[in-house]
Amino acid sequence: MSSTKQKIINNVSLKNFQDDGSCNAEYQGNELKVFGGLPSEIVNVEVLREYDNKLVCFVIKVIKAHSSRVEPQCKYFLSCTGCQLQHISYEKQLALKKEIALKTLKGVPGFSDQLMEEVQSSPQTYNYRNHGRFTVAKSHKFRGNFGFINRWTKKLIEIEECKIMNNKINRILLSLKGFMSGHSQFSVRVGINSDDYLIQPKINSDSEKFESGQQHYFELINGVEHRISSPSFFQVNTYQAERLGQIIKNNLNLDGSEVLIDAFSGVGTFSILLSKHVKKIYGIESSYSSIQDAQHNSRSFNNIEFVQSEVEFLPKEMFDKVDVVILDPSRKGVDSKVIDWILGLKPRDLVYVSCEIKSLRRDLDKLTNEYEIRKVIPVDMFPHTKHLECLVILKAK
Repeated sequence: MSSTKQKIINNVSLKNFQDDGSCNAEYQGNELKVFGGLPSEIVNVEVLREYDNKLVCFVIKVIKAHSSRVEPQCKYFLSCTGCQLQHISYEKQLALKKEIALKTLKGVPGFSDQLMEEVQSSPQTYNYRNHGRFTVAKSHKFRGNFGFINRWTKKLIEIEECKIMNNKINRILLSLKGFMSGHSQFSVRVGINSDDYLIQPKINSDSEKFESGQQHYFELINGVEHRISSPSFFQVNTYQAERLGQIIKNNLNLDGSEVLIDAFSGVGTFSILLSKHVKKIYGIESSYSSIQDAQHNSRSFNNIEFVQSEVEFLPKEMFDKVDVVILDPSRKGVDSKVIDWILGLKPRDLVYVSCEIKSLRRDLDKLTNEYEIRKVIPVDMFPHTKHLECLVILKAK
């Protein structure tokens, strides 16, 4: 790549939308990765850095706008780098995310475009997040303030509010501003269907207006109270988390006789929702705090058993004949040993809930040796960001 000292590049023609939320472009033999643009736009950009043989840029002026361009609601957009798509109408965001998902899954055995439904939109596109993690400023001038680390410059972008955080979180942030010295990071989690909240760690300040240091908080999910501890994973979009469970229930055709394994079961959300529709559920989760929460949350459901373990370490003999397996792994997807373990159980149905389309693609390449894809249901858990949740229904061949 030829080097350039120019920080501003004018009249850049943007090409295709990429899976990281950028558009690609070219300038004097250099490949550009441009954030804040749309395909076919002509823009002026500022160069941030060189990365992976590309110049990473962001739009500073639009010369020729796409019809789907809108005004971002957040004054920190493109600075904090947490959101990538606020400049795009929500309808267009969904279309672009589906386009990326289709492109990524192309070539998976048995997959066709017709198997993918339209993206399930989020009922709330701003102020939807129930969880935020913030970095505290170290400099003497801004000590006690906080924000997010810019992905490309690695600099702290101080904020007063975040437009995709629930307003309960923003009210807490307002009260904490200037009082976080002595901490490097902190997190805030709030109930969307409850008034409960959690701030970790304990804040050492006489000026705090909110209690902090809680070990857990409580939230209502599909009408059932859930305890969620500080280290436990829970989806950041409560509205769509509830919808995910309903989608699974509606697509499994359960008759009450099934034995189901809920792998990577977290705090037990799917298990609890499905318990009255099956004979027995085994929830498997490696996280101690999540298992403790799941056991607490399911104490009035007598057909659910939670086991703390890595999935592939459990002997298959401990289970009755398994009819359904639900997989809800982290972004890295499912280890090949887990896939072999599941295939050895020979369940009738598989449900794969993925938050990373690339690892989903890799795992489907293996699973489709013995299972056929019946349906792919994209769910927008993260409006205004590049991320997309995909739920895949598979049936034994």
